[in-house]
Amino acid sequence: MTAKKRVVSLDIFRGLTVAAMIFVNTLPITADTSFLLKHSAWAGLTLVDLVFPFFLFIVGVSMAYSFKQRENQSQRQLWGHFLYRVGALFAIGLFLNWIGGGLPLRIPGVLQLIALASLFAAPLARRRMRWILLAVAILMVVQSSILLYADAPGVISGNFQEEGNIAGWVDVQIFGAQHLFEPETPPDFDPEGILTILTATAMVLIGLLFGKTLQRRGGNWTTMQIFFFIGVSLILIGILLSTWLPIIKQLWTASFIMVTAGLAAIILALLYSFIDLMGRKSILKAAIPLGLNALILYVLSAVVNTFTQKFYVTSTAGDAISLYQALYQPFMDLLSPSIGAFTYAALVVIIWGLIAYLMHRRRIYIKL
Repeated sequence: MTAKKRVVSLDIFRGLTVAAMIFVNTLPITADTSFLLKHSAWAGLTLVDLVFPFFLFIVGVSMAYSFKQRENQSQRQLWGHFLYRVGALFAIGLFLNWIGGGLPLRIPGVLQLIALASLFAAPLARRRMRWILLAVAILMVVQSSILLYADAPGVISGNFQEEGNIAGWVDVQIFGAQHLFEPETPPDFDPEGILTILTATAMVLIGLLFGKTLQRRGGNWTTMQIFFFIGVSLILIGILLSTWLPIIKQLWTASFIMVTAGLAAIILALLYSFIDLMGRKSILKAAIPLGLNALILYVLSAVVNTFTQKFYVTSTAGDAISLYQALYQPFMDLLSPSIGAFTYAALVVIIWGLIAYLMHRRRIYIKL
């Protein structure tokens, strides 16, 4: 997006989502932490569960503008740059897994899923919207059919429990149990595994549909009303689907995609109406710098957070504790475990927000 055509509300949405990702990764989890600030144990939906699908939705909306901006480039230039970006994202994701967990290396991950979902969605970026919609339907039907009807040794078809589901079996067959999330802890399963790629791609494509609609219809009140109506409809369809396909973030079920895509569409409509159409000044604009340097700030925050958890210091009592605990514990002692943990994570987000602001003032934008 050029400066003149930049959708400010989209930058804000991206910035808020990155802030939420940093908050979630930093927040110390205690027995007193609200369930809304923790990932669902399995079925269900919390505020934290919304963050990652929102980011994929934003990736899709942005893809519509990115490919439009590059329409004068040759196919070689366009796809060369895009494939470089996908490869770099995947490699950075592996690097974060390595510094966080060492060897054997976990292969799936957050950035890896973003890379692969973008890769499989991109060929449709310049196709007609009906083909994109068809692809969304096919991807969700295929993944849902596998979850509902596929069986394997030790796996019963239609099992949506943590243990013995087909998604975990597929991950083990392809990656090996030692290369999945927390391999020492059962079940053998990865929340960013193979089957999630299907519906994560569908989420990017849904965002792409909204981005292309915004380009073609223009940002006006009627378009925002349509977005709001579609968002509500997607939520209702997702809730209806959950009778057969439970809303499970770790499986990225179709019902989960529908509900989170609907919520993302409503938020985009509200932000666009308030910021881009009404031109209101808002404190939300403070999120713009984070949105303009989303990737580098997320990666740096993950690296710093990992360092604080791996580096040990001596406490006042003479015990060896992680730097992470040494940083958040005073807040818990001064306030309370839940409020102190929240305050610490919020302070970390503010610090990264200030770094983003300084980068923005100096026009430093680091992108792949």
